[in-house]
Amino acid sequence: MAAISPLSPRTKPTPAVDGLSGLGRRFPSRLAWFEGRALGPCVWSTVAVALATLTGIGITSFAPLPNVSMVFLLAVVFSATVFGIWPALLTSVLSFLAYNFFFIEPHYTFSVSQPHELLALFIFLIIAVLTAILAGRARLQATKAIERAWASRRLYEFARRLSSLGNPQEVLDGAVLQVHHELRRASVILLADRGSLAVAAACPPEHAFGSDALSVAQQAYARGELTGAEPGTAAPMSWLFLPLRQERTVGVIGVVRNPTEGPLEPEAMTLLRTLAELTSTALERARLGQEISSARTAAETERMRNILLSSISHDFRTPLASVLGAATSLIDYGAKLPETARRDLLVQVKDEAEHLDGMVRNLLAMTRVEAHALEVNKDWVAVRALFDHAASVARRRGAVQTFGVIVENDLPFVRADPTLLGQALTNLVGNATRHAGSKAHVTLEARRDGAGMLLSVTDDGPGIPAKILPHVFERFVHGPTLGDGGQSTGLGLAIAKGIVEAHQGTISAESPVEGRRGTRITVRLPLTEEPQ
Repeated sequence: MAAISPLSPRTKPTPAVDGLSGLGRRFPSRLAWFEGRALGPCVWSTVAVALATLTGIGITSFAPLPNVSMVFLLAVVFSATVFGIWPALLTSVLSFLAYNFFFIEPHYTFSVSQPHELLALFIFLIIAVLTAILAGRARLQATKAIERAWASRRLYEFARRLSSLGNPQEVLDGAVLQVHHELRRASVILLADRGSLAVAAACPPEHAFGSDALSVAQQAYARGELTGAEPGTAAPMSWLFLPLRQERTVGVIGVVRNPTEGPLEPEAMTLLRTLAELTSTALERARLGQEISSARTAAETERMRNILLSSISHDFRTPLASVLGAATSLIDYGAKLPETARRDLLVQVKDEAEHLDGMVRNLLAMTRVEAHALEVNKDWVAVRALFDHAASVARRRGAVQTFGVIVENDLPFVRADPTLLGQALTNLVGNATRHAGSKAHVTLEARRDGAGMLLSVTDDGPGIPAKILPHVFERFVHGPTLGDGGQSTGLGLAIAKGIVEAHQGTISAESPVEGRRGTRITVRLPLTEEPQ
């Protein structure tokens, strides 16, 4: 939280809702037409009466009519519809005078010779005034309806924008910015921090906010109701604060009360209350969203930890038991065992230790992949050598499947890290031998594909279940185990994917391959110019 006075620059609102800046408007006064901008409506109203007069003269010159007052009523309706009540009343008076001057005998005077003409003239004036009032009220109601529709739309847009913000600070910044643009007054939000209020957001951020305003904010927070400094106080600017309530009052939102601007109108006060409620709801949603996200992250972390521990404890137990058994046999019966038996036990210890070393390297590689810390030391590599090495490692780890290596003639070298790419291929072959079954045939194939090279590992085993296939490159994803010779921590394919992507390549899985059986893992690496 920022300090109280002056407002911290840190509380400057983000442009998250800056698109709403054009929506702010002052609430219009009913007597606004008396201001300088009313000259235009008065002029146009006068012009409308003049046109009505000319039209009446033209009509009576060609076809004398007993009453042309309806033409003037058209001018009144026009003025009321376009400009409102007061210009329409002005049009009514001007129409009354023009009608009397040009169309009531004696002409071109304001005298009336016949009593019935005088009665008709006054009836016309009454009808014109009533028409002006009714049409003006209809226009005013239509204008207010449009303003309410726009206000509702602005509130909807504001609520929609707040709903897309997951950070409480962004919600606060967006709220003060919206209040500032709607009411054209400085706004601030203070949140409770260890029993006291602290500024969380303000617009404009450099606006003065002293101890007097803080005292009023504390009262609003303590009472849980609208509170404002009295207009007669000595402070040049006073503040009006409204509590922000969730399950409890969490803070206050305030707007400045500048004596030169006057108090807030009822419409503005209603808008402020609505904005405060929307802000409170958005704050609560953002807070709950953060709590849910934290809980979900903690649960996922705990799940991954349990899976990893379970996988490691299971997969390390077998090679460790073999190492311990062989070592115990050598210690207890080493002198009594023939040389061949001792050598077999030592080879077993070595193979199982290499197996453990491979799993540990996979775990470390997965850590580097997730941290984007893989160090890729590229060199020119022959793909056949990598294939032969991967098949040799699989056999050394107990794989009994048959292997086939197919490399396209004149296949160029590939620019890659031999250690990392070898580990990725070893993981792919180990995955195939583990899940394809002991009688499967595993094919390692390499060929050129346009500007890239395709490396694939294909087996004719039962394939990958459809529900697992989309997730096969995720961590800790296991398929049915039918063979031996590969790591079962569920990290092999995830590590291979990370290594391939570190080489700017892609990896994909296809299953079934042929006859509703088999799996093919394909790696595509970019080709560069071969070394001379």
